[in-house]
Amino acid sequence: MKTFNRTTTLIVTLAAMLALSACQSTTSSPVIQRPNSIYETTGIAESKVKAKQNAINSAKKTCRSKQVIVVNDKTTYNGILNERADRMVGQMGAIVGSVLGNPSPDLSRDDDYEYMINFRCQ
Repeated sequence: MKTFNRTTTLIVTLAAMLALSACQSTTSSPVIQRPNSIYETTGIAESKVKAKQNAINSAKKTCRSKQVIVVNDKTTYNGILNERADRMVGQMGAIVGSVLGNPSPDLSRDDDYEYMINFRCQ
């Protein structure tokens, strides 16, 4: 009986997380000009790689034909749990989904990762 309640609670929690993540939308980040020809922008996405690519694309758009020189950068994880626990919950969801015959749920949100860069155009 205890295992059934834990399994039910897990499934309900995963379903709620999936439903809430569907309501999220990706917002475009503005580029802010700082002193000394330095710009700042933040890429936001469900993975580190996509967040970095979003920030770099925004920087390239600002610099146009000039080269983007990253002065400094910082990656931040904003998931519900810590990064490792979030991964484990995703794997558990995939297992539950495969047992129930459903495709594995995607628990990542569009804003799990932020990649902030300061850059200049050269």
